Amino acid sequence: MKLAALWRAWVALWDRREPATALALVRIGVGLVLLVDLVKLGHLGLVTPMFSAPPDGYAVTTGGWGQALFGSDPTAAFALTLAAVFAAVCIALGLATRVACIGFVLVSAQLAQIAPDADRGIHMVLRIVLVILALSWCHARWSIDAWVWRRFGRPLPTEVPAWPRYLILLQVIWIYVSAGMNKSGAEWGPLGDFRALANAVCDPHIARMSCDWVSSVVPLTQVATALSMTFELSAPLYLVYLYCAETADRAGRLRRLVNALRLRWVWLVLGIAFHVGIAVFLRLGAFPWGMLALYPALLLPRDLLRGRER
Repeated sequence: MKLAALWRAWVALWDRREPATALALVRIGVGLVLLVDLVKLGHLGLVTPMFSAPPDGYAVTTGGWGQALFGSDPTAAFALTLAAVFAAVCIALGLATRVACIGFVLVSAQLAQIAPDADRGIHMVLRIVLVILALSWCHARWSIDAWVWRRFGRPLPTEVPAWPRYLILLQVIWIYVSAGMNKSGAEWGPLGDFRALANAVCDPHIARMSCDWVSSVVPLTQVATALSMTFELSAPLYLVYLYCAETADRAGRLRRLVNALRLRWVWLVLGIAFHVGIAVFLRLGAFPWGMLALYPALLLPRDLLRGRER
């Protein structure tokens, strides 16, 4: 009987319904981040160098449908990039959302095959997220799709399956904890005097500004390094915080303590500060904004409802 009850609870968890707000916000955020990333690529004049074969560029062309359709010259690079831009716009607007999500994944993967060195970790993450969004009802709110279906008298559901949000949540948790576990250098801990962030903001390859100021705030960078490690390695605990918040009406000392200390919000604020700090001090491309675009999936539906009511 106990096993049967656990199975029913497991099925009920993955069959939950909730407003589409969180998934819609993720869709809009991811679409905008990808769009800005691509527009910046064009503005810097990097489309031809990155995605064209020698002598026009430095791409490693290994075939694929893109090369079969368009070849490997600069025109092909422009065509693929333009297709990615169009798909990103459709994702943000919620126009033919599922087709746009899969279309962007295919084009982005093709660009990654043509130029592997141009493909970053955040691009891989967002491709995974887009596949999840394509299988979700993220277009049920704040989208052209929803507007069109309403006009046809067939409005999209207001309550949608929650499991896509759960998958994005688990993806974010895994990214953080694995990142923390891979920070094995001494500079990330007490043996290296927590110097990692001070070193990073002085790295000429990624630093946004001169680091003359760092020597006067070394203690702050040490605290920031320690907090970064704490934030990443404690990521699995966020699931505990989330459960305690969702079951706040139940008894239990640990639940009351976690909710009283607002540990869920402390962890989220640390994450936001972590990514804003990266965006301000380091040149890591779309990474900080791409991760922040996923944060609505970390919230409970009632959090977003309260935000709308305010």
